[in-house]
Amino acid sequence: MWRGDFDWGPASPSAPEGPSAEFLAAFTASMPARYRVLFDQRAITRHAAVALRRGARPAYAEVWRALPDGSAALCIVAEDRPGLLSAIAAGLVLHKLDVLTALVFSRTLAGGQTEAVDLVWVRRASDKDTDAIGSDECQSIGEVLGAIISGKISTEQIASQTASPPSGVDPSVSVAFDAVDEDTCASLRVEAPDRPGMLLTITLALFQQGTQIVRSLVRTAGGRAFNRFELVEFSGGVLSEERREQVRTAVHAALTLTSDE
Repeated sequence: MWRGDFDWGPASPSAPEGPSAEFLAAFTASMPARYRVLFDQRAITRHAAVALRRGARPAYAEVWRALPDGSAALCIVAEDRPGLLSAIAAGLVLHKLDVLTALVFSRTLAGGQTEAVDLVWVRRASDKDTDAIGSDECQSIGEVLGAIISGKISTEQIASQTASPPSGVDPSVSVAFDAVDEDTCASLRVEAPDRPGMLLTITLALFQQGTQIVRSLVRTAGGRAFNRFELVEFSGGVLSEERREQVRTAVHAALTLTSDE
């Protein structure tokens, strides 16, 4: 379900030098098997370099691919924790960036800590804004994300600024769990009208419901957002049927209430 013909785009021409062979080998070995299927060695090297440059910061972001249409693929590396994807989405909303696709991965470091390596394809929320997404902006995204992680900025406050979907698009919202689990994860499928802040609306609702996103796949096409989230409880436990219905109802309500405002 995670394979696909993704257009990764050309590599960013301004990427700094890569990591050492030892760091690259350790990074590659620590990433999930599905990540190694999706990305070639050149892309893995760029992601490893971002993880290396994060250092001791709570979060760090870089453009790892710049696309001809002005959009860009960001590599965001941060301390992994429940609610991280909603924090990332909030940081992007503040920078007026709209999420096209997002792939979420997690790896275990040598000291036992977990680190998120999230790959997010973004575009400007406004068609009139044609400036390239550069290193200064990515630095700001990383700083905002660090502030959210440390509690200095509220994700909920940012979420209140999200926009309603544009008129003329299919307004229907579909939220459902798959009948068969992915390992021990409950697979939630969400389809809704695309709009700036869509990912933030969904992920904040998931966080508020006490679920943790283990994996995700987010895509947009034809004015619609297609999202899949593999979920467990904060504790790592399996979501019961009752909990799944609570989560499904909460996500559906968050999307439809926002759409009606």
